[in-house]
Amino acid sequence: MTESFPLAVIEVAESTVSIKRVQAFLLNEEVASAATQEGSCGKITTTLEGSNKPCECRCSLNDTELVKDPVNTKISDKITTVDTVDRLLEKTGGPTSKKSIVITNVTAKWMEDLPKNTLTDVSLDVRPGELVAVVGPVGSGKTSLLHAILKELPLNSGSISVGGSVSYASQEPWLFTGSVRQNILFGQPMDRNRYRQVVRVCALERDFQLLPHGDRTIVGERGVTLSGGQRARISLARAIYKEADIYLLDDPLSAVDTRVGRHLFEDCICGFLVGKTRVLVTHQLQYLHTADDIIILNNGAVEAVGTFTKLQNSGLDFAKQLELEVGETMDDNLNRMSARSSDDCVSQCSANRLQHQNSGSSEVSSVAGSIPEMAAEMQARGSVGSRVYWVYFSAGGNCMVILLVFGLCVLSQLAISGGDYWMSYWSTVEEHRLIMSEANSGSSQNVTGPIVNDTASYQDSNSGYSATTDVAEWGWLPSRETCIYVYSGLVASVIILSVCSVICFFTMCMRASINLHNAMFTSITRATMRFFNSNPSGQILNRFSKDMGTVDEIVPLTMIDCIQRGVLYSLTSVPHCKV
Repeated sequence: MTESFPLAVIEVAESTVSIKRVQAFLLNEEVASAATQEGSCGKITTTLEGSNKPCECRCSLNDTELVKDPVNTKISDKITTVDTVDRLLEKTGGPTSKKSIVITNVTAKWMEDLPKNTLTDVSLDVRPGELVAVVGPVGSGKTSLLHAILKELPLNSGSISVGGSVSYASQEPWLFTGSVRQNILFGQPMDRNRYRQVVRVCALERDFQLLPHGDRTIVGERGVTLSGGQRARISLARAIYKEADIYLLDDPLSAVDTRVGRHLFEDCICGFLVGKTRVLVTHQLQYLHTADDIIILNNGAVEAVGTFTKLQNSGLDFAKQLELEVGETMDDNLNRMSARSSDDCVSQCSANRLQHQNSGSSEVSSVAGSIPEMAAEMQARGSVGSRVYWVYFSAGGNCMVILLVFGLCVLSQLAISGGDYWMSYWSTVEEHRLIMSEANSGSSQNVTGPIVNDTASYQDSNSGYSATTDVAEWGWLPSRETCIYVYSGLVASVIILSVCSVICFFTMCMRASINLHNAMFTSITRATMRFFNSNPSGQILNRFSKDMGTVDEIVPLTMIDCIQRGVLYSLTSVPHCKV
């Protein structure tokens, strides 16, 4: 009862929370699954399940043009068709389609209950090998447009056709715990020549010289802390290392300074990726004149599409849009200026400190020494020191509270053992009472003989049971009423003392858990930055979740069981001790 009831309450509460989570997941709106079918023309069409519409396109190998039947291009507002057009290769190996990305009347939003659409009636065509720049004010839908191409943004209406494989560089760089090389390769096979080119065009050679183990340096939560620019360039290197037909680059130049940004744009985007289809979201307007096409988004809609010269000569207020973008870019640059200067200082200090470790060679794989391994989480093994117990109990109360709780636990166990002892004594009393009564009457045939030398003997002729008793020792026997009263009092004391001891003990443990949690939180809020750099956030959260859960649930149950069993074993060993 002491252990099972609190555990049952905890399990019921956790089960209720889990059931509600599963219920919320199962009641979510179903996502329409895509069914792939192949038409007579060889085009792979992906449609929503339930739509049996066949492929109705005409693919011509002579004019390399893909034409859809205009009669059957009507798409329901609730049914979305996403066509993935495989690149058809001629004998020369060139693409047969003039459209790499075709977006037709796309309207989309992230959630159905949102009153405003994220994208509204967006239509555009991107030809293979083009560099398309997407610009617009903050919140205009530039990132959402890329997510729609990636099929991450659900469409309310319209269609998107993508010809070829896609590689994506996110606006927020993401690195997993591993080496820099592993983050760039991302599971792709190692091509040393391509890897060197990617490192060069992403301006990572100098960074590899500064890192302790070059491109084998562990990064992420348990590794070396990188600057924002380094993280952005590693994320960009991961995207361009993958051999793809289309590259979606979501503002990769925003986290670097002007010099590095120019290097990335000229050597990477316009150099290494030349001939590939590139969709670049950017706020760096000085590079727009290089783009083949410019798409201006505003409030989720396309305001204008065309070349830099065409948009300047058009009747649209393109100059105002440029001023808005320039203002936003200047504000962003000012906000990042202090961080970049700090990163430069850190890089310079690291260069001076690590100069004796690196030879300065630009060779990526020439780093000497053993390959670093991720530092494992430290674990303490062995017995728990007495100081740990004292800290735990002192967090639950002062010395008087601890003595009171332990005193109640001892008294409750004494009452339990006393009840068992009194029941054993009572059965012995009843046995001797039977013998004495039979011996005094002398009329029963079960008594084998009279009282001899103050000893009475008894034998049951039916069962064969025999017993003797010392009349001098058992001359006075308590009455049955007295035995009942004493046993009832012991049972009542067991109930009262057990309930009081359990309440006081778990109250002390709950207070100890609260005080320990508050002490941990206070220490975290006052910790230095070095603590957060050397300890991953996952380990810190684990201390507040799993470890504190162990202190809240397992430690009290284990401790009260240990106390009760210890007192019980101590009491059972007393009768065997010789005085």
